[in-house]
Amino acid sequence: MRKKLKILLASLMVSSISYANDAYGSNSLVGFEAGYSNQDIKYAAPAKGEEFGSAGMKIGAETNNFRMFLSARILENKTDVDLNSAYLYGLEFQYMFNIVDFTNLFIGANYGRMSLEFDDLEAKRREYTTDYIGGDVGLNFHLGESFDLELGGRIMTLDDPDHTLDGVSYTFDDIVTGYMSLIYKYQID
Repeated sequence: MRKKLKILLASLMVSSISYANDAYGSNSLVGFEAGYSNQDIKYAAPAKGEEFGSAGMKIGAETNNFRMFLSARILENKTDVDLNSAYLYGLEFQYMFNIVDFTNLFIGANYGRMSLEFDDLEAKRREYTTDYIGGDVGLNFHLGESFDLELGGRIMTLDDPDHTLDGVSYTFDDIVTGYMSLIYKYQID
């Protein structure tokens, strides 16, 4: 059922982008993102904070006050072997407040799927996959007609944060991310 719902949501988003472009003269968007993320993990030892560098890409469309994106991100942890990487794929919807000519304030919601790779207490590589839902807020600066610079924060709450593996319970807390994106805007004829 979830797979059908995801396919339906992706189809609706793609058709909405096409409709918005025709009906409202919207811009198509391609964005590249870099950031820093943090997540606490609780298991047999006290909670342990994991810090990640993150990179991603998003494609979407915007009208005067609304943006939609399909996004893909990777979170990489090079400083600790416990939690190695996470891959996130999702949808983002943002409402923009035009506060001055050169910038917008935005608030939004996101939904997607996360796949996590980590080493358990016995140093065995494990994979854990779950859905996430969250929100974001930030500023979008207009660098010209074709480029925007976005500075934002995002929080993602996992649908199934508790995971038991070989009798050990793991709890994966919310992922909090600070990020910067460069967004290219263009018109599709």
